[in-house]
Amino acid sequence: MTQNQIERHQLGQLIGANKRDHYYELHYSTGDIARLYILADGIFRYFLDPAKKFDENHSSFVDLSQFNNDYFEKSQPKATSDSLIIKSGNYQLIFQQKPAVMSIFDETLHRNRLVQLSPLELGNDQTTEILKQHKNEFYFGGGMQNGYFSHKGEIISIKRDKITGKGGVLTQVPFFWANSGFGELRNTESAGNYDFGKSNPDATILKHDTNMFDTFYLLGNSPKNILAKYYMLTGKPLMPPKYALGLGHVGNFLTTLWQPGEAKERNAVMFEDGNYYTRTNKPEDASGKGSLNGEEEYQFSARAMVDRYQKQHFKLSWIVPNYDVQEINEEAMASFSEYAAIHDVSAGLWSQNNTPKASPDTTFIQTDTTDPKVLKNDALILRNNLKRKRPLIFSNTGIAGSQNRTMLAFGDIGGNWENIPTQVAGFLGASLSGQPLVGSAVDGTAGGGNAQIAIRDFEWKAFTPILFNLDDQGKFSKTPFAYNSKMTQINRAYLKLREQLQTYLYTLIYRAQVGEPILRPLFLEFPHEQVNYTPQVGHEFMLGPNLLISPIVNGREDGNGNSRKDNLYLPNHRTMWVDLFDGKKYLGGRVYNKQSYPSWHLPVFVRGGAIFDLGERNYVLYPQGKSKMVTYDDNGYNDYSRNHVATQITSDLEASKLTITIDPTQGDFNTFQTENTTNLNIMCDGYPDGLTVKINDKEIPMQEYGTVDTFAHAKEGFFFNTNYSWMPEFDQYQEKKQTALQIKLAKRDITDSKIEITIRNFRYGNETLVHAITDSLLRSPKQPMVDPDKISSHSLTVVWPQLTDQVQIEVNDILHDGIDGNSFTFHELVPNTRYTLRLRYVAGNKVSEWSDPFGAITKPDPMNYAISDIRTTSSLASPKDHPIDYLTDLKLASEWETIDGVSEDKPLELTFTFNHLEHLSRMVWVPRKIDHQGDPVEVSVELSNDGVNFKPYGDHLTWKSDSKNKVVGLRNVDAKAIRLKVYKSSGPFVAAKEVIFFRDKK
Repeated sequence: MTQNQIERHQLGQLIGANKRDHYYELHYSTGDIARLYILADGIFRYFLDPAKKFDENHSSFVDLSQFNNDYFEKSQPKATSDSLIIKSGNYQLIFQQKPAVMSIFDETLHRNRLVQLSPLELGNDQTTEILKQHKNEFYFGGGMQNGYFSHKGEIISIKRDKITGKGGVLTQVPFFWANSGFGELRNTESAGNYDFGKSNPDATILKHDTNMFDTFYLLGNSPKNILAKYYMLTGKPLMPPKYALGLGHVGNFLTTLWQPGEAKERNAVMFEDGNYYTRTNKPEDASGKGSLNGEEEYQFSARAMVDRYQKQHFKLSWIVPNYDVQEINEEAMASFSEYAAIHDVSAGLWSQNNTPKASPDTTFIQTDTTDPKVLKNDALILRNNLKRKRPLIFSNTGIAGSQNRTMLAFGDIGGNWENIPTQVAGFLGASLSGQPLVGSAVDGTAGGGNAQIAIRDFEWKAFTPILFNLDDQGKFSKTPFAYNSKMTQINRAYLKLREQLQTYLYTLIYRAQVGEPILRPLFLEFPHEQVNYTPQVGHEFMLGPNLLISPIVNGREDGNGNSRKDNLYLPNHRTMWVDLFDGKKYLGGRVYNKQSYPSWHLPVFVRGGAIFDLGERNYVLYPQGKSKMVTYDDNGYNDYSRNHVATQITSDLEASKLTITIDPTQGDFNTFQTENTTNLNIMCDGYPDGLTVKINDKEIPMQEYGTVDTFAHAKEGFFFNTNYSWMPEFDQYQEKKQTALQIKLAKRDITDSKIEITIRNFRYGNETLVHAITDSLLRSPKQPMVDPDKISSHSLTVVWPQLTDQVQIEVNDILHDGIDGNSFTFHELVPNTRYTLRLRYVAGNKVSEWSDPFGAITKPDPMNYAISDIRTTSSLASPKDHPIDYLTDLKLASEWETIDGVSEDKPLELTFTFNHLEHLSRMVWVPRKIDHQGDPVEVSVELSNDGVNFKPYGDHLTWKSDSKNKVVGLRNVDAKAIRLKVYKSSGPFVAAKEVIFFRDKK
């Protein structure tokens, strides 16, 4: 038995406890001592230090200064024959004597919030806690886990790897929570991994590489409640200046070189001199160089880029001109910052991992660091520069507590469809981990060149907290006007729409301070639908309570070249959803398939009952049932908590009577205008009969206007508009406009005016909310089935005898609509999962009875047979950002490469050693997608049964340099190690995403 195994032990029997001055001291038979702190209602700290030093403030990210001793002093301990019970408010912390496990019981719910399955496991280099897991318990948190927001049945790593694609971890946050009402924050900077039921579906296994067990238990009745308590410990999210919500540009105008190009080159850019240029890394080929103020050549300068945005009618809000270049001339930067400010653009500095030398004009900093001391210094510099205005720091990574100091803004490789759903789920995961201010560069960094991907990426990111381009890192330009005029026009329209929604977005940032995420998974708004907690809907999100965005995530097209959208889920069968752009209404509680969206049209849906403030008290309402919205505003200074205004608007549609109430605005700030007009644009389906407007209970006369022009010149009155649009930038794409009742109220003191509007005979969406009628004349379908030859791990195909044009299919109790023909393939399914289906015919608003249930089980995930923990060595060194470990980490987002190239005389030797003799089926080489400079084109394979002696396996292989995976058949091969030799590659090095070895399935 090793020394480590001797020292690793379970926590022994609880043998004693004492109440000290601000904590309980717990003694165990193994000699361990722990402390229990009661910090607040539902915030408990359990601290076990094997060294018994108990440095209460050892953490860099937990702030305990705000907690006093009140809750501890009010707590009541009680000993029973087998337990110590400590009562705090409505909670009972129950410490069982033997085995030494803890549970927390909630008296208001009459159930346990959490239960330890076994005593803590303690060792020199690791601690483990195992909690009981319930069937309907779902888990969230862990930082930004790229591609994932819901972790039930998965293992996540609590360790930053800076991999920006699927499977990577950008922020290391040792915090998770469950929908059953508890969360945990491990007070450690050490790496860990959380197993949420993958090894054992009844257990959650939490490990960290430290011998100290220090954790905070957070209890709350809602996600908002738990996140607010997390913020009590680690700090509230940063409140950014308003310009941070505008469009940003990050580029390198210091070392970027340009060479002459031709129009036919996909990556060529036409500049102001009428000539085309491409980027180059070779000084000898360059004819132009970037600069801040035109010190080299004006058209390649940062100033010229500011001019370019203005010329293209894109409002640029902020710019970083020295991305990835630490050294910068302060005088030149000050001159550029002054020029940018004249054009209403804020200029910031990029800094790698230390505080930069910032000029007095620097308004924000973009950094690579998470060091709290450096970030604190950065913030102090900015505060001194800005006086009372808010400092802003962007960071491309994070730790627990980062939300208090930075906005998370990063760039990935870009240029591929996979990034979009990966980032949607990752953004949701970051939001649920306490980092609500998150964004990623449009179309990534080094990849690109696909206009359709670039346009779809810009569209959905216009609905995220941060919108920016990261340029000069690859061959292709990333500006929103990099492609043709049609694409430029679409991007411009989405930027204008974002500007209109700024008050809504700013209000959401205010609400984030109290634990309400800005980007929300569907379950936060619709908690009673289990599907909303699962990855099945991880490709769509809510922006606040009122907008649902379902990005286009692949290149599939219909016969007209429009994007085809399947698997579009709109929740809640009692909710009406309205397409933001064309006004088409949809009933919730079902999945829509075979939807077509032209390039300008992103699937964005307004929730029935939504209220938007487009700024300056210009409201748009989509009435349904009862709804409420509170909007916030301030002047952008630091002390926003006491210097802001809030306005509450309520809408109540009952039968055909609509009542809208705008309460007097509360609060104040030093530039706030109390005298203001009020405009309401109320979406409706027909002309309403009666309108009554009361201000402070006094009815005021309202004149009706018959034309747009007369209404535009009126100070007060109303107009029934059958050609209404509040997004004029999109009018060019559709002929049919929407219908709205517009009301205009003259200037009044809005802090002393309660406005009540009553509209009778009001109709909106009445037909949409009517459910289908079962028609006995439509016979139920006979023998629909899953085609047994078309079942994969992620898809299955249903076929049926066609009787009507349309059918509906229910899949595991979720209704799928928009299906025609006599077959349909469901994609994005979970491997090795049983799917039970029913089918019915649809004719207009009538449906048949359901068929008998039928179904199938998807095939197992091939990756279940992939070998992990492979020891890999290389005869050539790798750069630190692309290490050899990335070659076999089973993460397709990571990329490995060599520093040097290969030759026939000096081939690259890659040796893959397994933990034991493996019975194999195949080897798969996955080439990197960004380019094909490092693809192997001549290789050989050797086998070893002992890991020492190798013999050739077949002849030399010739591979094409392309995007296709290269497969080497290894059926019936037993090996302890495999050696791959690369004699020739397509470029000056060798690179790959992954090499995967698969076991035989038998």
